[in-house]
Amino acid sequence: MLRTTLLGMLILTAGALGADWTDLESELDPGYRTRNMVPPLGNLGEPKKLPIRVPAFDVHVRGDICPSAPGMAADTVTSPDGNKVNGVADLAGIRWVATDNGLYFGQPETEMQRHAHYGVDGPLATKVTALAADSAGNLWVGTPLGLSLRDSEGNWRAIRGGEGLPYEDITALAVDLADNLWIGTSRGVIHYRPNDERRQWFYRAGPRYLLHDAVQSLALSPDGRTVYVTTPGGASTINVVTKTLRQKADNLEALVEKRHRRLGLVAACEFADPDDVSSFSIPSGPNDGLWTAYHVTALSLAFATTQDPAHKQSARTGMHALYMLQNATGIPGLPARSVLPLEDLKKKQQKKNEEWHTCPDGGLHWRGDTSADEYCGHYLAFYAYWEHIARHDPAERDLLVHQVRQMTDYLLENNYQLIDVDGERTTWGFWNPEILNEDPYHYLENGLNALQITSFLKVTHYITGDLKYQEHYLKLMQEHDYLSNILTTKKLFPDELNHSDDQLGFSAWYPLLQLEHDPKIRLKLHQAVRRHWLVEEPERPSFFTFVYATIDPNHADIEGAIQNLMEIPEDRRNWRMENSHRADISLHPRSNRFDRPMLRECLPADERNFEKWNNDPFEPDRGDEQGRTEQSGATYLLPYWMGRYHGFFVDE
Repeated sequence: MLRTTLLGMLILTAGALGADWTDLESELDPGYRTRNMVPPLGNLGEPKKLPIRVPAFDVHVRGDICPSAPGMAADTVTSPDGNKVNGVADLAGIRWVATDNGLYFGQPETEMQRHAHYGVDGPLATKVTALAADSAGNLWVGTPLGLSLRDSEGNWRAIRGGEGLPYEDITALAVDLADNLWIGTSRGVIHYRPNDERRQWFYRAGPRYLLHDAVQSLALSPDGRTVYVTTPGGASTINVVTKTLRQKADNLEALVEKRHRRLGLVAACEFADPDDVSSFSIPSGPNDGLWTAYHVTALSLAFATTQDPAHKQSARTGMHALYMLQNATGIPGLPARSVLPLEDLKKKQQKKNEEWHTCPDGGLHWRGDTSADEYCGHYLAFYAYWEHIARHDPAERDLLVHQVRQMTDYLLENNYQLIDVDGERTTWGFWNPEILNEDPYHYLENGLNALQITSFLKVTHYITGDLKYQEHYLKLMQEHDYLSNILTTKKLFPDELNHSDDQLGFSAWYPLLQLEHDPKIRLKLHQAVRRHWLVEEPERPSFFTFVYATIDPNHADIEGAIQNLMEIPEDRRNWRMENSHRADISLHPRSNRFDRPMLRECLPADERNFEKWNNDPFEPDRGDEQGRTEQSGATYLLPYWMGRYHGFFVDE
């Protein structure tokens, strides 16, 4: 019944994608049965011109608290009707004055007239809160209902949420030297670039950018590179900073070494005071192995790209920390989630689901119930570190061969299951056919876990050269239909949209796509990963996109992935970011798998809380108001160096 339902879902998906349904069974040997088909690949189009050259770009960074700034003093112009003056603009010899009772205009030093029309052929409201003029002769008019524009010909146009304005209650306006608009609102600052073909709207709200969201006034420095903002919480600045993708990568790597290393592992840190970065500590986490593996992979790719010995050493430090986790339990092949010294464990507030055990040497304690998440990370790091570093160094080579063989053999000895120290299977440590193919309660995992175990086996065979791992790989692919399962790695509606599974899927996809060269299997893998990526495409996720691009660069949205890299905040503090109040968004009728609201469209990474690749980017409101947790830069470094190494882009 499940198979029938799933096949029907796939047929509907193929139709939605506009693909012709073609039976490709004839292309495969009888041993590669694929009961669940996916749309054919179709025309790939003209080859893309790669690498794409990426110039430096501007980012917005919260600056220092600023008690006063030029241009923020109240204007001395008197309103003709006695109302408070909210703004003044001079344009083509005409002075315009904004008041709570309307918009006035006239020659300076003469009697002014009240504009006759509002709503249509005039400002959106009679209460005019701000004015600004640009060099093209446009008058920008702020109101509580949105933005109005009077062009040089005298024509009026309204700009509201439907036109892209994130929030409509405008309190202040300023125009920079490039005729871009800075808009203060009662809930944040908006930067509007009306002539930019790539991105026009930038919403800057929340503690990542402001001390308080209620903007009372704003002004620009003479060069337009600093925005002075007054709020009830104090005055601060937003700085416009130009940088390259590589500069961002170097800065984040420096922070990893400065405050994100614990026993060689790469992890988030916590601040006693988020504005005092020297007050950090690094706690243990449930997935220390996974996040460290992301960094090892990133720096292995960095070394392959640059041959910088610092990148090699950084990758080596992380890889040996993974070896520490792999050996901490005293059970060959069973890695720990994390490790802690006894004194740190005593201080830790443990949760009910945490299992801690003493390491054999008594020096550390290790966390049990290791997840499939950890395994995906370890094998991703095994592949990247082997390919670019270990195989060229005899000592590193022998050590890695031993470690990967040990972990994979432990799975094979236990029927593709991860058995914990208590002799029971860990919660998520299962890849065996009895569960994936026969247990309907694990239907959601049968594609993802089939992808994982075949990727593990392929990596182990590649590194060790031992044919037994290839034999297990083919047995699962052929006899147990794992190739068929892999075709639906990404489950679709009405199943839950699980971004944690997505990151695990693409962690397993990457080495498998690099190592599988059999044209029959590779054809199906190509179709399956395209199906998976098409669900992710609207998010423009650089990590997922660059993995997919290694097999299909023409179809992958490499430009969107580069834009995502530009937008990932360099400030990795876990600031609370709220968007559900915005005028330019709409909520999905369904909630996500945590029963939280979802947006219909994904917002740019610099406008939402962006932690790791397992977070749901459609959640409008997320994060910590205090910003006490700082994530490592591995989330950015992994796709950046993957894109660089594979030649998808270069920095100008």
